[in-house]
Amino acid sequence: MKEQEAVQKRGLTRRTVVIGGAWSVPVIAAAVATPLTAASVACTAALSTSTAVYSRLSGTSSLFTWVDVFGDGKDLTLTLSAVPNGASNMTINQTNNLRLDSATVGGEAQPSVHLALDTADLRNLGGGQRVTFSFALDGVATTVSDLGYTIKDIDGVQALDGLGGAERVYVSEGTGTYNSDWIRGQGTGTNAWRPFTSSPNPEVAPTSAAGNVRVTASGVSAFDLTFVANNSGRALGERPPQNIWIGPLTFTALNPVCTV
Repeated sequence: MKEQEAVQKRGLTRRTVVIGGAWSVPVIAAAVATPLTAASVACTAALSTSTAVYSRLSGTSSLFTWVDVFGDGKDLTLTLSAVPNGASNMTINQTNNLRLDSATVGGEAQPSVHLALDTADLRNLGGGQRVTFSFALDGVATTVSDLGYTIKDIDGVQALDGLGGAERVYVSEGTGTYNSDWIRGQGTGTNAWRPFTSSPNPEVAPTSAAGNVRVTASGVSAFDLTFVANNSGRALGERPPQNIWIGPLTFTALNPVCTV
């Protein structure tokens, strides 16, 4: 009898072990299926360049930084790199270019990146600069969504090409909305945003939003904004600088560790 009870106890112990093992399998599988990092950090962040740390490294390079944006110790950056574009009739103003300016321009006093060009001569060649905006998370290129920003103060004396005022802007990503009494174009290399040929006057007051273009894009990791000028409508001895402002930029950052 005692021997039978011992066998039954041993059998019960083995079954208990088997049952315990069977229950443990789903628990382990569930832990593997859900990334531990995603459970403890944010998956999205609504950001603006107005709240970032800005570093102007030179007249052609600058950087926005958002520290520990998702709570996992990784910083998100937006790098701006400017290079000459097109002919040499316009040059980059190294003193003012890529400065962050909070003065009233485009009808608002919001921190915006100043893009500045100097006139070398009055040829109708469309020289200027191309600025590349690149997003990165912890040094690795990353895609953001719902990007929006304003290009401010597009104006200038009417050029001899008959297409509009001096300042012309186009982008590699996004679409724009604007006041059609002042601005024309589609924001492309062949049909840039520019002052309308019959705009009320050649210059937009800083308190006015008439020369603004509001740009939106659904999802980008990088884009180019090209700012050129055609001063051929000016008097021979008049070679003014040309200036626009970009910002603030707003967007939604996406944490790549989070799965849908």
